[in-house]
Amino acid sequence: MKFRRRLVLYYLIATLLSTFSVGFAVLRGIEVLSMGTIERHLLAQSRLAEIYISQVAFLDDPDADVLSVQSAQRIITNLGLILGSVRIYDTHKNLLASTDIGVKSALTEREISDLLSRASEGNYAYMVRNNQIHFASPLDLQGETFGLLEIIYPLNFLTTLLQGVTEIFLVGAIGFAVMMTLLSIYIAGRVTKPINQLVKATHNYARQDFTPVNIKSSDEIAQLCESFNSMGARLKEYIQQQKLFVSNVSHELKTPLTAIKGYSEYLKDEVENRPDLQKAVYHLNNEAERLTRLIDEILTLSRIDSDREKFSFGRVNFSQLVEETAEKMSVRAGKYDIRMKLETKPDIYVRGDSEKLVQVLVNLFDNAIKFSPKHSTVLIRLYKSSSMAVLTVTDQGIGIPPHQIPRVFERFYRADNAKAVSGTGLGLSIVKHIVDAHKGNIKLSSDGKSGTTATLELPIIK
Repeated sequence: MKFRRRLVLYYLIATLLSTFSVGFAVLRGIEVLSMGTIERHLLAQSRLAEIYISQVAFLDDPDADVLSVQSAQRIITNLGLILGSVRIYDTHKNLLASTDIGVKSALTEREISDLLSRASEGNYAYMVRNNQIHFASPLDLQGETFGLLEIIYPLNFLTTLLQGVTEIFLVGAIGFAVMMTLLSIYIAGRVTKPINQLVKATHNYARQDFTPVNIKSSDEIAQLCESFNSMGARLKEYIQQQKLFVSNVSHELKTPLTAIKGYSEYLKDEVENRPDLQKAVYHLNNEAERLTRLIDEILTLSRIDSDREKFSFGRVNFSQLVEETAEKMSVRAGKYDIRMKLETKPDIYVRGDSEKLVQVLVNLFDNAIKFSPKHSTVLIRLYKSSSMAVLTVTDQGIGIPPHQIPRVFERFYRADNAKAVSGTGLGLSIVKHIVDAHKGNIKLSSDGKSGTTATLELPIIK
């Protein structure tokens, strides 16, 4: 996941967690505050009911120490008009009177017994069941408990209030989350914009494009940008000096190397009667040719880097070019008892530089021959695929380790299993530059054990 998306996601998660945490705390606070208010309200009502009941009971029988059934039933009617659902019990928890006779209580008998037992100890108690509060308190007269009072208070208003607050909160939370998401997208875009510029610059640096990055700010990212630009300028200068050095050295080496090759050819004719010297002159000539190829490859890359490599594009019969080049390379293959098998479709034309394309073909054929065992076959196939001319060169050689294939087009890079075979590591790099200039594609495939296939694709012209 990209940094910008992660940043938006983190903002959204933080927003949702914060919103729901605050919402839960608010709802819980409303519930606790409301229950406390109801509790105080019921306590006040029970105190008033206690005064009323004690006065009525005293008037009915001044000497009585318990509440009679007759008094309770006479009291309950008036209390019901004020308090709603009310029940009066004696000290033994027997029901004396009730405003809702015949209506089953939401509490079980055991729960009612527990509630009245706590009230009979001299303090109030309550239970919440089925959206109702069952509030119980003792009835005292002259310091003695003469009965128990139960008030049933509905919580419909509190439930409705909490539901309404919850709905408002959910709507607000959704709106707030949407607003924060949009805001986080904007903030993430502003934050990641300079980072994306630096990321793009790193990709450009990999392609040796050292265009400075311009970030207008005064924070740490701007300081990083300045350091980045400074590093790019130094790299550019270093690479230019390196290319200039390689080019100059290569040119300087060609002059003495030409002389060495000339004298080695001369000595080759002069030592025909000296077998002991013929071997030395042979190796001298071979090494001079190898060094010449290396210098030519370095100079080619130097011209490519400095955009001095010229291409002469025209209409090229690629089928004929492949056949002619393969015929010439078959002589070299024959020295190693390697057979070159050709399967080509005739008259496939491409737009290209014939000399440069021959250079590509020679390099691909030479690699296939060089890494193939004796008595093996190099298969060369040319065919059309859609609008592309496709050339495949398949050998039966040592192959390339799959994890090293992406690096084979790098300069001087050679696979681990190829170091025993002579080579410079520059050929495929030059091939890649030439193919790119022709708007084509080149890739290698191998399982690392049983040979390698090089696939070249070039646009077809009619």
